[in-house]
Amino acid sequence: MLPFCSKAQISVQAYAGNKETEVLGIYDKDFGNKWNYFASGTIGYDYDLKKVNPELYQNINYGIGKNLGISAGVHISDKDVVPSAGLAYGKGNDVFGISVFPALTYSTEAKEFGLYTLLEYTPKINEQLNFYSMLIVESDFSFKEHQASSQVIRLGLENRKKMQFGIGSNISQVGCSYETDINFGVFIGKKF
Repeated sequence: MLPFCSKAQISVQAYAGNKETEVLGIYDKDFGNKWNYFASGTIGYDYDLKKVNPELYQNINYGIGKNLGISAGVHISDKDVVPSAGLAYGKGNDVFGISVFPALTYSTEAKEFGLYTLLEYTPKINEQLNFYSMLIVESDFSFKEHQASSQVIRLGLENRKKMQFGIGSNISQVGCSYETDINFGVFIGKKF
């Protein structure tokens, strides 16, 4: 989220799927009334390839209007380091939160348009539990075709202490043929 719409938070989730295990961390920190730092990182382990896949998406955001800011950041993976510049939109309350970062990116392989979106919805079920849902959507397009996209989906329950658990999937598409990979599993997490 951005400084003009919410306060800082840390969220950590462990996910065990049928093809990969991962740990997801989200850090969102306000630095006064205009500046904000947002980071989303994963460390995944692919069972078949026996390979660790680290990935970090981070942005510094500066508020320029209600729920809107400009953003500069970098996406770091084991394949590339990709700087970006673009916009930031964030809005949230105790039940719903959205962060959207459309950006122009540059790597040694291509100039691209990228989009990172985080949605969380946690309506109250009763005094003890909330329904928990999260969606992270990432897409990268060159100016000619689709490069890669991914969706992280989580559905479950959250207790009063902000512990979460449930089912989920990580879905990815690669290239202009949208070759798709789906990883189903379970997760447990905590918001601080």
